[in-house]
Amino acid sequence: MKFEIAHEFDIPLDAIELAVLSPRLIEQVAPRLPDMETVTQTEHTLSNGVLERVWSFAAKVKVPEFAKTYVTREMLRWEERSTYDLKKHRATWTVVPKLKPEWQRYFHAEGTYSLVPRGDGSARIVRGELSLAVRVVRTVAERLIVNEVKKTFEAEAGALRDLATLV
Repeated sequence: MKFEIAHEFDIPLDAIELAVLSPRLIEQVAPRLPDMETVTQTEHTLSNGVLERVWSFAAKVKVPEFAKTYVTREMLRWEERSTYDLKKHRATWTVVPKLKPEWQRYFHAEGTYSLVPRGDGSARIVRGELSLAVRVVRTVAERLIVNEVKKTFEAEAGALRDLATLV
């Protein structure tokens, strides 16, 4: 399933970019995700104009009784790994579930996001692709997961706005 999310900012690209690079961004994002048990930054390295960042997530959701045999707590934990290139104003990202290696092949999510100037402001364009290789519930599950991905990027957009106005 492919998706695209766009966020418009009435803030110049360079200010939004400073917010993207901030090691404090996670502190602004986490409180905006009430359905998460934990949201932590496990890596933040800026070197030669490239930011390597890893955020770790654990969802706080009540698994329905009928699904408890299929959905384990570890299935509700993942890492978002992103690499942001300052020269290109572009990031690549992947979502890696914290599952047994043999189960990881059933899930794949990756994409890009770009910061682009728009008049006096800027925009962030997020493009992604997600696939879940399970029968029967695949389409419904993919839609639910994409909805959660969108919530995370919405929370980050709000945090970027707040941080960019502070810098």
